[in-house]
Amino acid sequence: MPLDVTVLGEGIYTPREAARLIGSRPQDILRWTRGSGATSPLWQAHYQAIEDATEISFSDLVELRIVKALRRANISLQAIRFAISHAKKLFGVDHPLASLQFKTDGAEILIDAVEEDGELMSLSRRRPGQKVFAKIIDQSLNDLEFENGQAVLWRPYRWKAIVIDPKRLFGAPILEDYGVSTSTLYEEFQVFQDIGYLSKIYEIPKKSIQAAIFYERTLDEVMAQAAIESTP
Repeated sequence: MPLDVTVLGEGIYTPREAARLIGSRPQDILRWTRGSGATSPLWQAHYQAIEDATEISFSDLVELRIVKALRRANISLQAIRFAISHAKKLFGVDHPLASLQFKTDGAEILIDAVEEDGELMSLSRRRPGQKVFAKIIDQSLNDLEFENGQAVLWRPYRWKAIVIDPKRLFGAPILEDYGVSTSTLYEEFQVFQDIGYLSKIYEIPKKSIQAAIFYERTLDEVMAQAAIESTP
């Protein structure tokens, strides 16, 4: 996609980059945000109007995290589609799954969606699935920071030194205090195999560089596992 002012502050991720960050597969990212065959996308992705664009924005990425979690919990795409449509109308926002309101009311919305899909009609009285859906949503959104009700920053769980900020380095994961992407440090380490050397040339403490390397390795491992799980 051509680089222009429309990407500034929005974040920009290829399908593979997005899949790696959420532990999914590139083909899933494309299917959920661009559609496949007769199947329409789950929502209008931020850059979808740009011809031949497959990249997604930070808001898309946040929503994809929830979609991935719901699919892992065997919630159908039909139910997810209904939940997104319902939440859009209720909240009046383009990215409802990335909203603070969804974090609060999302479990109820998902119950409605699943019932509408005909999967769990038994939930309609006492709603025993409320806690299950609430946990899924909380795990997907509890490491985000919100501004005006929308997610604007992702601090990956367990990685205190790392931040994903669409306003910095186009949303690539970086060491927050130093502004260096974790992928750059990871690639450099693979070449030099010397954390001390990297610490010296980047003027970053060894502990922070180690965190960046471990984070990147974890992303690789999770993505590899996602590929294995999808193998027939």
